[in-house]
Parts: sequence; C-alpha cells; structure tokens
Amino acid sequence: MSRIYLYDGPFEKGEAGYPLVQLAGERYAQEMGLNYDFSSAQICREEKGKPYFVDIPLEFSLSHSGQMWMCIVSDSPCGLDLQQIRACSFEAVAGRQYSEEEQHYTALWGIEGFFDIWVRKEAFVKCTGQGLFSHMPSVAGKDGDLCRTVRWKGKQYFFTDIDIGPELRCSVCSEKELSIEMRLL
Repeated sequence: MSRIYLYDGPFEKGEAGYPLVQLAGERYAQEMGLNYDFSSAQICREEKGKPYFVDIPLEFSLSHSGQMWMCIVSDSPCGLDLQQIRACSFEAVAGRQYSEEEQHYTALWGIEGFFDIWVRKEAFVKCTGQGLFSHMPSVAGKDGDLCRTVRWKGKQYFFTDIDIGPELRCSVCSEKELSIEMRLL
C-alpha cells in the first residue's frame, strides 16, 4: 500500500523541508498500524541524491511545484514527480533530452505531452536513484502512447499517472503495481 500526502501551503526546500517528510512518514505508519518512531527519524541521501529514512524500512519520494508539495510513502521503492505546466522551450529540450519515441509523443501532444514525459522521467530516476537523463528507457512507445511499464537493468517498472488538475502533471514510478491513496497532510 502506498499513500500520497498533499500539502498546499508554505514549505521549505531541501533538508529544511524534511520535517514534512517525517510527518508524512509518521502519518503513514499510524494509518498502516506500524510502530516506527519518527520523532528522531534521520533522513540521508544516497550517492546520487536519493533520500531515505535511516533505520525505518519505508520508502518515500517527494516533489513540489508552485505552491503544492506532495510526498509518497510506500513499503516498496517508488518515485514521484509533480510539475506545473508552464511556458518553456519544450521542443528544444525534448530534442536534446528525449528519445525518438518521446519526441514523437511531444510532437503529437505539445507542451502537455512534454510534461507527461517529463514527470515520468523524473519519477523513474527518483525510483531507481539514477541521475536525471542518464541512460534510461523510453517512457513512450513507437505507437505514440505512453508506456505503462518499462524494463531497465532486468527489472520492470510501473507508472501510475495521478490526475491533480488541468495545469499539473504528476506520475509515480514503482517496482510493482501500487495501490495508491491520497491524503491531505
């Protein structure tokens, strides 16, 4: 079971924002009937930056865009990304960073398609702990659709898109199909 916790208000970024992550972890543990002490929960980062709880066997990933902050807490590896659709040189970025299939999807769907791809790529690298735009599989197929799953380094990864609103894109990547519930924090 996985839960996404939404927070719409002032928040700190980076390590200063970890108290919200700890609160999300604590809420998840309470809701799942788990007995973990988050009062002194320490968060560290792997070599490429993926954050994790020290001594608490839960996974999390966080993202923010505009005034919205969200965090997924799960019992399995996961990555989450949220992006507000905003004007940018999306064709140029797609031409440099996206696979041929992803460029085709962007050409079909414009800026919304660009951000559909972007959130999946970000969620994937957050799930796997890899750097952004390192060697990774295409998240779009040759048929012009988004892939529901991708294979990478012998593992299958699943994508779940979350409908937040018309000007936002959100996606979760995980090593297994997740049942996701959303909660306000």
